[in-house]
Amino acid sequence: MRYSRPLLGRFFKFIAVGALVGIVFSILFIALPMAGVLFTLSAFDIGWTLPWAPSMPQIMAVGAIAGGAFAAVLFIKDRYVPYVEEVPDFEGDDDDPGPDHRLH
Repeated sequence: MRYSRPLLGRFFKFIAVGALVGIVFSILFIALPMAGVLFTLSAFDIGWTLPWAPSMPQIMAVGAIAGGAFAAVLFIKDRYVPYVEEVPDFEGDDDDPGPDHRLH
């Protein structure tokens, strides 16, 4: 199956934006709280070793991969399963007035 050049361009731009958003989210929700934990441990001179703490490039790489993959999945889903909203019918029949209509 061949895809057009503009569609592939939009796909890769979508992935790039998703990767950048993933990096920002990984910094906000992983790196900053971990920095707070490290600061607290060093400020109170708690002698815990933290070999499990990932480095900043690892945190950013995981965020970029997760964000890019999530963006790719959303792009593919939107391409093949379009969003269709159920629209109610506001034009009622005049023959059936409904329960609120009173005849005088």
